[in-house]
Amino acid sequence: MKKILNKFLLKNKYAVVIGGSGQIGIETCRILLEAGATVINVDIFNNLKVKKNYHFHNVDISNEKEVLNFKKIYIKKYKKINILINHSHYKGNFKKLDPKNNFFSQLHEYPTKEWANTININLNGLFYITKNFIDLLIRNKSSVILNTSSTYGKVSPNKNIYGKSGINSPIGYATTKAAIIGFTKYIATHYSDYGLRANILIPGGIKNSKQSKMFKKNYSTLTPLGRLANKNEYKEAVLFLVSDASSYMTGSELIIDGGWTSW
Repeated sequence: MKKILNKFLLKNKYAVVIGGSGQIGIETCRILLEAGATVINVDIFNNLKVKKNYHFHNVDISNEKEVLNFKKIYIKKYKKINILINHSHYKGNFKKLDPKNNFFSQLHEYPTKEWANTININLNGLFYITKNFIDLLIRNKSSVILNTSSTYGKVSPNKNIYGKSGINSPIGYATTKAAIIGFTKYIATHYSDYGLRANILIPGGIKNSKQSKMFKKNYSTLTPLGRLANKNEYKEAVLFLVSDASSYMTGSELIIDGGWTSW
């Protein structure tokens, strides 16, 4: 049993978590620290008060100059990277879920600026980080990339669950989350010769205080497990995907959605 559990340990591993201050991101940082990794959270604000083996860097990943500057700092301070996790995504307001934000507009009314913002963070940011850090990852024989998509990268958002709540899953979000899956599979197939693995986490909806009672009821009714996810219900899956416990997985999609996409 001990040998099996040892596969989940990340001692002497350096893990960069893009978007480590979000709901899933905070829990990711915590479990990676528990597993023994040195964790570098890259976000625009820091929500985690930890001192040992935890570092925070404020970086706008949609700006490649900032990413390149961060890389210089990273090489000088940490020297190596074993794990790269991307949880970052754009939902209009960076610090809270805001139903009145233009991000949630319908396609025929969608502001071009919001479309550009979504592409810049969800795809350009992913591209800039991966492009500029992949050379550091392949220096090691068993590095791992984990990118976060969404059930709405697999199936279309169900418009009937949102009602008049103001919150929905708009065109830019669904489009970029689908693209992340293809992006990751490209890495998995084109960089396998370097021992680099790349997988996709596909989470379902997470309970949030800004969600209306109607939305929670509608979402739960259409979920076989009958509820939204709690924010801490993805961390063990993340640890599995970035540890040696998943050593034969690459280009894979791990869907954790309470059965939402199984109907």
